[in-house]
Amino acid sequence: MKRLYTLFVFTLLIAILASGCSKDDSKSANGKGADKVRFGVDTAAGGSFQIRAAAAKGYFKNHGIDPQLSNFAYGIDTINALLTETTDTGTAADYALLNSLNRGNLVVLSSLTHSTEETIKQSELLAVKGIDKPEQLKGKNIGVAKGTVSEYHWAKYLEKIGIDEKDVNYVPYSTPDEAIVGVKKGDIDAVITFGALVEKFRSIEGVHKIDDLSTADVSISSYLVANKTFVESNPKAVENLLKAIKEGMAFVKENPDGTADIAYKELKINKEDALRDLKRSNYTLEFKQEDFDHLAEMQQWIVDRGLQKEKYDLNEKLYLDPLKKAFPDAVTYKK
Repeated sequence: MKRLYTLFVFTLLIAILASGCSKDDSKSANGKGADKVRFGVDTAAGGSFQIRAAAAKGYFKNHGIDPQLSNFAYGIDTINALLTETTDTGTAADYALLNSLNRGNLVVLSSLTHSTEETIKQSELLAVKGIDKPEQLKGKNIGVAKGTVSEYHWAKYLEKIGIDEKDVNYVPYSTPDEAIVGVKKGDIDAVITFGALVEKFRSIEGVHKIDDLSTADVSISSYLVANKTFVESNPKAVENLLKAIKEGMAFVKENPDGTADIAYKELKINKEDALRDLKRSNYTLEFKQEDFDHLAEMQQWIVDRGLQKEKYDLNEKLYLDPLKKAFPDAVTYKK
């Protein structure tokens, strides 16, 4: 009987210990249940590797975040998901962002990337056989990802080389694969592309480089965007997710091969292509005066072209408090 009692007590202790471990595993680093955050991430513009790394390496979990990642072809698609409230955050380049901020309850949390002279040069203008110099684009079919920064790039590029946009035929596409098919079928004569996509287009017979985006004298930035109601209701979670993304940035910088492995596992991107994307990516997590000036200048360009009827107050679309709390030196812009 004594042996049975001892066995019972021992079993009970094991059950209690197991229960305690189970509870600890489900808690975040701050002792509370993990905050679920639905991330919208792109697959075209580098694949948001810093966010994917933060999820894959457990950095979000370490900061009490349960990340739910959903893939979209372009940044504009992550914005549309935000507008329909199927995600809590999104990523978008400047042009798509500015065209969408006045459409819903969206706010900018931070920059995610900034272009450099070298990264701009790696955005290549590719054309089919028979087009050997930029001036020959007149009258041709230009592939453009509608609603994305591609529209802005082509407008600025054609302006620089002296071709009126009325003298080209824009052919819209929704995904890179759709553009590749368009080039193969002869429906598209030229595209501006970058990173891993360059080699995919160049593999098409006759496709070659005729210039790069540096001719257009543009800069490119992308930003982390969120639903304002979500941010206001979860300020600490937003602060923590920014900390995790920062750690993801550090991993990407220090471990390109490991990042390429994540890219292959999640997106089936070949290692060489992923490493090529990493070379053209300049990851940031900040909001400087230069960020505001850049967005304000592009916003004015959009209004001047009649793409927006009224200019909204850009300041009202910034929500920088979580970034300031996470990294006080990361925000130098003042209203």
